[in-house]
Amino acid sequence: MNAHSEGRLEGLVFANSGGSPLRLQWVLDQLRKRTAELVHPGIGVHDLRHTAASIMIAEGVPLAIVSKALRHSTLATTINLYGHLFKDSADRAVNALTRALDQAPVGQLRTVPRGDHDLPLAA
Repeated sequence: MNAHSEGRLEGLVFANSGGSPLRLQWVLDQLRKRTAELVHPGIGVHDLRHTAASIMIAEGVPLAIVSKALRHSTLATTINLYGHLFKDSADRAVNALTRALDQAPVGQLRTVPRGDHDLPLAA
């Protein structure tokens, strides 16, 4: 949590309108009450965290930002937990590369040094 210039705390997930933290037990009680009303008993705060991450990823928020929002220590943690949500990422990457190569002017492609040998990008 960081102090806001007006003295409020920033970075709180559950805060009142004045920016002060809510009591954890009150938050949990409200969550249980609201989910029971919606016939979704058993949803916990951690479930909401996963839901928020999934929504951010589905909306195209960069993974580095999602990772930061979740306060993961490394990007690898986020990838390990949510990588399965990117099932079409490899296809999109290949398609983007194909489009870029198809649009490159003739003669602009060149070999790229890789280790002790060159790996040609185009014939």
